[in-house]
Formats: sequence, C-alpha cells, structure tokens
Amino acid sequence: MNAAEISARIASYQSGMFPASVAPRALGEASQLHPVNLRLPEGDEWRAESVLTLAIERGFDYRAFYRRASSRDAEALNMLFAFACEGEAMDGHAWFLHELLDLVGDGFFADALAKENTERCASVGGLILFDMGFDHGYEAEVMAAFSRRYPRTYLATVAG
Repeated sequence: MNAAEISARIASYQSGMFPASVAPRALGEASQLHPVNLRLPEGDEWRAESVLTLAIERGFDYRAFYRRASSRDAEALNMLFAFACEGEAMDGHAWFLHELLDLVGDGFFADALAKENTERCASVGGLILFDMGFDHGYEAEVMAAFSRRYPRTYLATVAG
C-alpha cells in the first residue's frame, strides 16, 4: 500500500465526523519557534533527494518552505501540503511532513490543515500514516498510535 492508497482510504473515513476545529487546544504550545534547516533522514537520504530534486525541477523551493514552516508559518506549511508528487518523491515528502508535525506540534499543524479541503487533508494524513508504517500490515496499531500522538491532526485528516 502506498501513500496515495492510504490517502484514499482516509478519504472514505471522513464522512460523519465532527471538524477538527472543535478539538481542544493543547496547553503550553509556544507561539513561535526558531526555524530549522531541512535535515535528511539518516540511511534513507535517497527518499529525501527524490522530493528535493522534483521540487527543483518544478521551481519550488522546498527547503525555504520547510524552513519557514518549521517556525510556524502557516502559509509555508500550506504550500508544502499542496506539493503533489508520487513514487520515491512521495516517500520523502511523507517523511518531511511527519518531521514538521513533530517540530511545530499537533495543534498548529492541525489548525493549518483544517483550512484545507477534505481531499488535501486525506492526502496529508495518508502521507503521515505511510511514514508511520501504515503500509506494513499494522494498520490498526498505526491508526491508534496516530490518534493518540497527534489527536488534532488525526481529526483534521480523518474527519476532514
């Protein structure tokens, strides 16, 4: 199962659930973070190189958007949500979005994602679940871990 298939499955879950905006805000979240440079996944640099190469070919400054998004720039994060790719580039994009989720926090990430349409929410959720190992046959466990670790993002991706 690839990230696109996971995204399609999430899209099918989105009916009948309440919007992410009703989820409680996590206390103690800092309003600003210092920007960080994009780092490559250790041992899997090829995954990251594919998405970065594709971004360069399209004239999209992935590193700059990542740096801005890492300091809680919602516009930059939304630009990364909108970056469409497939194959090996999608693997790297999934890794970077998961890293950003950890960097900026569940609340900020979910708030930015809640402004997107349900299709994009499902796509981002599929990418994160893919990076968490959803494609390796542990769907229920990964979905449960996703909902516990990132409850607001879970609601934004699955509930739409």
